[in-house]
Amino acid sequence: MKRGHCAFLCVALVFCALFHARAGMDTEGFLSSLSDWIIGTDWGIRSGEIDEEKRNLTLTLSRMDLDALTGQDRDDIKSALMDMLSLYLSSAEEAARFSILYQADDGGLPPGEQSAGETAVLPDKEGQAEMNLVFIHHSCGENWLRDGLAQMLNEYGIYVADITYGWREYGDHTDTADWPGWFRDDVMGLVYRELGTMSAENSLAPKDVENTAVLFKSCFPNSDVGDAIGDEQAVYNSLLAYFESRPDKMFILVTPPPMIRIGDPGLTRDLCLWLTDRGEGWLGGRDLGNVFVFDLYNVLTHPDAHHRMENGQEIHTRVPGADTLYYDSAGDDHPNGQGNRKAAEEFVPLLVHWIALFSGESGWEVQLFIP
Repeated sequence: MKRGHCAFLCVALVFCALFHARAGMDTEGFLSSLSDWIIGTDWGIRSGEIDEEKRNLTLTLSRMDLDALTGQDRDDIKSALMDMLSLYLSSAEEAARFSILYQADDGGLPPGEQSAGETAVLPDKEGQAEMNLVFIHHSCGENWLRDGLAQMLNEYGIYVADITYGWREYGDHTDTADWPGWFRDDVMGLVYRELGTMSAENSLAPKDVENTAVLFKSCFPNSDVGDAIGDEQAVYNSLLAYFESRPDKMFILVTPPPMIRIGDPGLTRDLCLWLTDRGEGWLGGRDLGNVFVFDLYNVLTHPDAHHRMENGQEIHTRVPGADTLYYDSAGDDHPNGQGNRKAAEEFVPLLVHWIALFSGESGWEVQLFIP
């Protein structure tokens, strides 16, 4: 264990005791105590602030220290801060609604120097988004948006339009087998121009252009693939010609979330590994700089299962034997708030990284900055 972990845990215990003695602490008092806690760690955290309205706790580090944080560091930091917030708010459930955000503060960073893993889209001065994204989804997507996804996207300057049940004659049909009916010129023309919302709540106005990115996801029943994955692979392969025809648009597939019980979870895992393997899988051998896959299925199978950015690199970590839904809603297959927030925290930095890759490939102009 690195020395920072020992200092972190010791100070956390002191900090928790302080909260217990000072129930009902105001925000100013919380920040004072947070400052005392920061002094006891050696991760290089410079400051922290809480936004109760947006439910964010933001930690500021130097670029070097931020890049040095491992996934385990972030997990340990989040765990301790959630305990502290639980005491501050007198509710573990309320504390779990908060997101732990990180930002770099490097006054000496050379102009133009950026880290691919920490770029972000910058909202303009008028409160208008820098880019528009449309999300095609059903109920799990609605919950994901409301459990932090929309808010986090807005904070990066991304406006979220969304399409769900009842949208024209297409919104009710988002199973895997339905996607070929969406990705054609007539339907996608409508999707690109759709700036309205059916579930998402935005704090930004949309940019005065079409949607640049299309995020699409099938609901959890599609995580059961039956006794073979060949039909699903054929469906996904059939979409590639359309994606190749529109290099000016981003397409992000979100794998269907898992269920508590899946007929053959090993096959589901095989499909998701094929979809996310850019070398030998779905996108292997194709020069597609506008197509990306977020493995929501994997992220929701275990607390230690991840698809996220670490040290400027995209990483995909699975837990052997964990192939069904871990974050259930008291026996219901809809992922719970904790799972949705975990997924949002892992997805949004990945998306921002992919935006940087896409803008370099396509020549699409987007203003990036180090948050």
